[in-house]
Amino acid sequence: MLFKHQYFTLDDRSKKVFDENKKELRLTGNAFRMLIFLCERISANLTEIGEYFDSAKDYNENHLRQYKYKINTVTGHDVIGYRNGIYSIIGDIIKQEKTDESYRNTSLLQDERVILKNNSNEESMKLSIIPAIISILLLLLSFLHWPYGYYVILRIAVTCSAVYYAYYSYSVLKSQGFWFWGLIIMAIVFNPIVPIYLYDKTVWSYIDVVAAIVFLALIFLYKYKKKLRIIKTSPNL
Repeated sequence: MLFKHQYFTLDDRSKKVFDENKKELRLTGNAFRMLIFLCERISANLTEIGEYFDSAKDYNENHLRQYKYKINTVTGHDVIGYRNGIYSIIGDIIKQEKTDESYRNTSLLQDERVILKNNSNEESMKLSIIPAIISILLLLLSFLHWPYGYYVILRIAVTCSAVYYAYYSYSVLKSQGFWFWGLIIMAIVFNPIVPIYLYDKTVWSYIDVVAAIVFLALIFLYKYKKKLRIIKTSPNL
């Protein structure tokens, strides 16, 4: 059975409670049992709740007040009220028999929390477009005549930028698709440690243009998608 309240959803099968934002609440023990009982009965007195807990034990008002306080504290709202010796749910409760679809929807609550956690991990490493901008400028300026040292700097900048974005794709977005391998190839082509020499400068010109376009694409994706989640969800991968 699902019990849906304005401020919480209780699943009596999985014994879990979620707030209005689908975040699981830490509600256990007699506080949880009291909430289930009141969701079923709407209201009850000390004797009825005590017998539901354990008729062999003596529960007093102090016990129930503690459970009431814990429920209201965990949910963040006054969902349990007390008046004239009666504890009751404040607000409406919708009872829903759990179909297979209901079970799937409820189980997705846990998955959604995992997704939110993954998203927070992505936020912990925000992508910077500065390496891409620097690489683009160096690539475009390479068409002018420069001493050999300039092209060494160009190789270092492009390689470092490609490795940076490939690392972001792999570690943050958990993607090893088109963008990841394209950046790895770019890093290999421009690497300054074991440089690849092409005596035809026209070929290098085409490579520089392609590399600049790739970095421009990364900037575009960052600007309009905020994060390169599109890399992860692209149907081409």
